[in-house]
Amino acid sequence: MNQPKTTRLHMSLKNTLLALAIVLAILANGARAQQSLGSIVKEYGFDWIIGRWVATTDEGDNIQIEYKWQLNKHLITLLLKWPDYEYQGMIFYRPAEDEVVQIGADSRGGNGKGTWDAEGNKAIIKYEHIGADWETNRMAIAHSKVDANTMKAEVYSVDSSGQIADEPSGTLEYKRQKKQPREKAADKPRKGPQKKQKEKAD
Repeated sequence: MNQPKTTRLHMSLKNTLLALAIVLAILANGARAQQSLGSIVKEYGFDWIIGRWVATTDEGDNIQIEYKWQLNKHLITLLLKWPDYEYQGMIFYRPAEDEVVQIGADSRGGNGKGTWDAEGNKAIIKYEHIGADWETNRMAIAHSKVDANTMKAEVYSVDSSGQIADEPSGTLEYKRQKKQPREKAADKPRKGPQKKQKEKAD
């Protein structure tokens, strides 16, 4: 016996909604299980890099770099400064390619992108920078922990095929900078008593 058309339509709609609910549930579970940047950084033991660092070049210039967690540890913002130059970048995990990427721009109109990888105790960023004049520079920087307050950064050249040089072209040693405490109201000089003393003196 044939079912009425409205009944068949109702059952079809019900099955479609059920299938949609199952798909959404799978996607939701996948999103919850998805690896985050924070878990990757912790797993490889590179969470020590978060903070503010300062290095001094052979010419006596100070280079400041700061890594900060953002968006519930799904993003690291990067701020790099040295005389007459500033760079801001973002580091995040891209699950489709299963890689940690970095993008950024600088105060001279340049921009670039790169990928982070781990090699032993070193966190290595392989980066391609395009200047405002369209000149392309490729480099790799290997970051390693010397102690709780010291970071070593080795700079390598990278050829057009993406091959990293065997020996670094330069090395910098960064020191961790402690955050400056905010000035408390009790520590601020009071002007009131001084004014009263002046009035008494008059």
